[in-house]
Amino acid sequence: MDLDFKQILQGSIKKERTVEHRFEGDALVIGCMDCGYAPEPGSKECMRCMVDRMAEAGGANRIVLRTGRDLEISGESGQAIKRMASMRRCSTSLTRDKGRCKRCPMHRNRVMDVAWQDFPYPNYLGARSLLDGAGGDEMCVRCTASTMRALAQMESDLEDIRKRLVRP
Repeated sequence: MDLDFKQILQGSIKKERTVEHRFEGDALVIGCMDCGYAPEPGSKECMRCMVDRMAEAGGANRIVLRTGRDLEISGESGQAIKRMASMRRCSTSLTRDKGRCKRCPMHRNRVMDVAWQDFPYPNYLGARSLLDGAGGDEMCVRCTASTMRALAQMESDLEDIRKRLVRP
């Protein structure tokens, strides 16, 4: 039985599926051709993808979903995605923690991952529940308090974005 060595190696490497994105002028162009979903800007999957790509790449005034027929998001909707991407970037830990902080179940990145997991309907309750066992030394207390404030700010900012989009 001959097995293709290349296939065996490729199968053993965990591939993280990423969506191609790049800037073209003032637009963030997201390549949707390899995505498993149809590009529908109002869907949960597209919203999450646009916010994540912009959080990675930086702010843009326009977003272009590149498919056989490009879709452009700009104006109020584009600005809302830009603000949400900024929230996403600011919600992660800025320090490269080592040792016990990195392994801590209450680490800011773990807590925020829970909050952002169901975006655009963040799981604030689930994220806060990870912080219930806070204690330990002064550094742990400060870190936990900072993460709680970041969650509260995220909740407030997202509510503000929703109100701006719904205003009459």
